[in-house]
Amino acid sequence: MKSFLVVMKYKNAHIFAASALTGAAKVIPPLYHNHSSSLSDARLHRDDIDICFSKTLNSCKVPQIRYASVERLLERLTDLRFLSIDFLNTFLHTYRIFTTASVVLEKLSDIYRRPFTSIPVRSLELFFATSQNNRGEYLADGKSPHLCRKFSSPPPLSLSRTSSPVRTRKLSLTSPLNSRIGALDLSASSVASSPTSTYSPATSPPPTAGKVPLDLSKGPSSPDQSPGSVEDSLENPRIDLCNKLRRKIVNFSLSVPFIVQTADNSHCSVSPASAFAIATAAAGHGSPPGFNNSERMCDKEFIIRRAATNRVLNVLRHWVSKHSQDFELNNELKMNVLNLLEEVLRDPDLLPQERKATANILRALSQDDQDDTHLKIEDIIQMSDCPKPECFETLSAMELAEQITLLDHVVFRSIPYEEFLGQGWMKVDKNERTPYIMKTSQHFNDMSNLVASQIMNYADVSSRANSIEKWVAVADICRCMHNYNGVLEITSALNRSAIYRLKKTWGKVSKQTKALMDKLQKTVSSEGRFKNLRETLKNCNPPAVPYLGMYLTDLAFIEEGTPNFTDEGLVNFSKMRMISHIIREIRQFQQTSYRIEHQQKVTHYLLDKTLIIDEDTLYELSLKIEPRLPA
Repeated sequence: MKSFLVVMKYKNAHIFAASALTGAAKVIPPLYHNHSSSLSDARLHRDDIDICFSKTLNSCKVPQIRYASVERLLERLTDLRFLSIDFLNTFLHTYRIFTTASVVLEKLSDIYRRPFTSIPVRSLELFFATSQNNRGEYLADGKSPHLCRKFSSPPPLSLSRTSSPVRTRKLSLTSPLNSRIGALDLSASSVASSPTSTYSPATSPPPTAGKVPLDLSKGPSSPDQSPGSVEDSLENPRIDLCNKLRRKIVNFSLSVPFIVQTADNSHCSVSPASAFAIATAAAGHGSPPGFNNSERMCDKEFIIRRAATNRVLNVLRHWVSKHSQDFELNNELKMNVLNLLEEVLRDPDLLPQERKATANILRALSQDDQDDTHLKIEDIIQMSDCPKPECFETLSAMELAEQITLLDHVVFRSIPYEEFLGQGWMKVDKNERTPYIMKTSQHFNDMSNLVASQIMNYADVSSRANSIEKWVAVADICRCMHNYNGVLEITSALNRSAIYRLKKTWGKVSKQTKALMDKLQKTVSSEGRFKNLRETLKNCNPPAVPYLGMYLTDLAFIEEGTPNFTDEGLVNFSKMRMISHIIREIRQFQQTSYRIEHQQKVTHYLLDKTLIIDEDTLYELSLKIEPRLPA
């Protein structure tokens, strides 16, 4: 790797800055901010009239939101300081309860187009204050910042030209430093925070951002100058930092700090923009120039715009890749997002990696629906050229179990997660509100009816007993394939009164089959809120087909026991989090498909409704086959 050394003179100190010309380090964008600093800043999780926090910590190690207004939730979604994947998933799963997709997209559009007016002042103040506090903490304790940070999916957008591993760029010293290197201050100007201010860790505490709040009232290009900056500008030539930064910022991280190592092995943190400004100034002049407020505000504007763009792209990428159903079911939303992404691509200041990320999102959203390649239950049912259906005796237990599993998963996978909101399956218009949940329920009942009807079709006891043993074997194979919905379809059929009362038939069933059936029933038993089934699902890897009724019971319990809004009109975000947790578990099993080849002859038999006998007729047939014993 080629590198160059820039010799810099700053306050009589010689600094050698090593910087790579090729293979820039992977960048941590500003929207995934340092978790430790977020945790230590109480302003990030302070209760207010429109927001309330719980004691539970999220993936960013800060308290989770308990209640909040819709505006505060949208503000947290676009907060430049950090982004919790838990919050993002919860928001995108449940936003329909308290807002609409158009409102969410409008907020993202405003953040991209007008970050200075759309982002609350308090968020911008804390955004810069946290950065300065980080630098001060590292100087005070003599430790370098943590460059290895823990991130949740999705990974942050990279602002570098390559994806090489994270490296620490160090500025080594050849002579002792008498004063600290001045870092470019991103807050409003003051003598204490000017580029030429000095600081000694041994004699004075590090500068704090709280003393110099960000002043946005004067706009991004305020001409005010501090006395210190005016004095420095008279002594030294000025450089146009904004223009240089715009041309060179792609080679530097917006968030990974540079490390300056002193002769006594202490460390101090210098922002990439500061290191670049110092290196550029020293290369052309004997002493560092001064910078006025206009240049600082230009730097602020550029960084905030890049951070805002980065945040919008991250949210959109996660929305498109992990919640694609929103765009499949809402073409207007899809077109509006496409228009926004095309607008982003026309931004002349867009960084290369931002442009690449935008193009990737645009490509993912524009491509044909991936679900079109998946087998759908409607396609199977409507097949007209299928061969004559096989009979039960000619089909093996393995063939039946595989095709039952395939059908169960195809039906289960088709349920959009928005149908899990609001208990639509319990409403009068349930077929209109939750059509796919109702189709899944109907499919379960049809399969269970088929099993019971097939057993009752035999007139002799031995044939009925053999049929029961074969269906139990099918259920056990379904269990091995993690199709617990299929297990319950078969066991529920065998427990129907029309089948269960056939004592002579059950007397012919082997003990091994009865023991196996007991084992299967314990696995899918509803006792303890499906305790055994939950434990089994927890320990199995997808693909799997859980019993949908278990999750619908959980959702009904949450909906009935907790309101969506507080008396003050705040969104009950704790409830949204519980609903999202259940939806995430359902989607985990929806997204992984089985590698089972579709066999038309088997599915035609399984879906043949002419073989199904209704419940009343089944019981009458049962009484005819084995009449009641006289009292």
